[in-house]
Amino acid sequence: MSDVDPLIKREMQWMALGVYENRDLAPIIIAKVRRQRIRRGIISIVGVLAISTASIGVYEVSKKLSATTVISSDAGVTGANAQTQPEIVGLQSDYPVTWEQSIGDLNAISSAGGIGDTLAGLTATGLKISWERCGKVQCPMTWVLSVENRTADLISTSPSLAIFIGHSPLVSDSRPTTVLPGGTALLVYTFPEFKESLDVAENATWQWNWYLAQLR
Repeated sequence: MSDVDPLIKREMQWMALGVYENRDLAPIIIAKVRRQRIRRGIISIVGVLAISTASIGVYEVSKKLSATTVISSDAGVTGANAQTQPEIVGLQSDYPVTWEQSIGDLNAISSAGGIGDTLAGLTATGLKISWERCGKVQCPMTWVLSVENRTADLISTSPSLAIFIGHSPLVSDSRPTTVLPGGTALLVYTFPEFKESLDVAENATWQWNWYLAQLR
């Protein structure tokens, strides 16, 4: 019986000691072994399905938790100024830009600020300037100012940005912004005037500042 299936061999040894001793045990044993194998196969399939279902459930829960975490991390800002870009620290510009002390707008309700300055609880942490060709020179078309609320209060204000071409001011629209304590806002300012009407000299100098305007 060395070549006989171990399970059949065991069943035949056990059943030979019982009431079936004087009968042909092979059909009974084979049928019993077949039922056991079918039962084990069904149990294995059910186990695999259970594990797969549990894995899918864990994955879906993890995905929902991850989505909730991402939404929560952006909760420091409301409206169109929500943080959707990489962090900006310091001045990022392909061409030289300096800070200007004057404000350049009669609508200002604060002094002028630069990087590191705090106005009404918002601290400017970085500025990124994107330059494009306008005529024969490069012009700073898009300015992204990063401001952080380092206070324990909710801050609602309206920052504006001014640029100075050879000390002649060009003022942006204000950006009404609400920032939660510890939150950061990225304020985007664009100046299409460079492509539409302004004639910039090749030897022009560039300065900038930001300030607070009246809420509209």
